[in-house]
Amino acid sequence: MAAFLPPLPMDRASENLWWRRGKDPRDLEALIGCILSYIHLVLPGPPASRHAPGLNAPPPHDPPDRLSLLPDTLLRNVLPRLPVMDAARTTALSRRWRGLWRSAPLVLVDAHLLPTSPTMQVQVSWDAARRVTSAVSRILAAHPGPFRCVHLTTSYMEEFRGLLARWLQLLAVKGMQELVLANRSWPLDLDLPATFYGMGTLFSYARLYK
Repeated sequence: MAAFLPPLPMDRASENLWWRRGKDPRDLEALIGCILSYIHLVLPGPPASRHAPGLNAPPPHDPPDRLSLLPDTLLRNVLPRLPVMDAARTTALSRRWRGLWRSAPLVLVDAHLLPTSPTMQVQVSWDAARRVTSAVSRILAAHPGPFRCVHLTTSYMEEFRGLLARWLQLLAVKGMQELVLANRSWPLDLDLPATFYGMGTLFSYARLYK
């Protein structure tokens, strides 16, 4: 199951439109949230999770670096199982780790870029969604690919239609195995860029969800 995030709040123009039509926007947002929860229930979960036991536990005092003793082939298998920010932080360890991060197939789940919540209940503000959008752009530009799994479910794509097309173009060029793309907010009839419809023909094992 993919991580569920509630819809972004409806913008003022959309609220006024639905009020004029005799509909309560709050009822519509609750309905969309319910529909999204069912959609996320059937979507595949990513191979990386930031809620793994002990992942956020404080490290012991001066812990020995046993990971660096492992061979590169094994570490390249470990990195895609980490949340994207944790995997990226390994590049600060040494030049060797920077090379490993760039050569390992990346798992990018944009919801992992949001602040952690002890209750795992996340309300995404417009500003938070924009910060995630900016971070996704930097990661897609920095990593040469391939991307093992990409979940794009947090950004407000109506505001960044051209950027979404650029993201899909980068994924097509750099290589991708699985893409989950969810539009969480208004308008409901978001048109996908033409790039999206050609992506399935570029990879023998690509799986696309939208």
